[in-house]
Amino acid sequence: MPVRPAESSQCTLNYVAPRWLPGGQLQTIWPALYSRRVKGPPLPYRRERWTTPDADFLDVDYLQDGAPTEFLRPLLVVFHGLEGSSRSHYGEAFADVARERGWACALPHFRGCSGEINRAPRAYHSGDHEEMGWMLERLRRAHRGPLMAVGVSLVS
Repeated sequence: MPVRPAESSQCTLNYVAPRWLPGGQLQTIWPALYSRRVKGPPLPYRRERWTTPDADFLDVDYLQDGAPTEFLRPLLVVFHGLEGSSRSHYGEAFADVARERGWACALPHFRGCSGEINRAPRAYHSGDHEEMGWMLERLRRAHRGPLMAVGVSLVS
């Protein structure tokens, strides 16, 4: 079920870090090194290259799970953080959850993050909401089922 964002005045965080893992840096590094990414076999992706409005490119990895394309299942779009990709620990974990639930999953790569240098001088930054909007609009046109998006380590 999609989660709707709470009003900022109503949102409270009650996170308490474990005593054995103090500090934000350790809490960021530990899952990247030691967390389990997937429960089953490695995730198969199919890469699609999109031409951007400024004649550059973005790569999108789609989870390949063998489900029929006409199936109107939800599509989970995972936006990665700085230096992330579809092979980031959290990208693979989200894709694995999508696979478990029978959802489709797309992992768009921001510029310079798919393993190939982009052509245009425009660089990726985690608050680039216009490019994310363009990606979501394109995914919405191509997908007939529900669309959900999650972002990791993004700022506005």
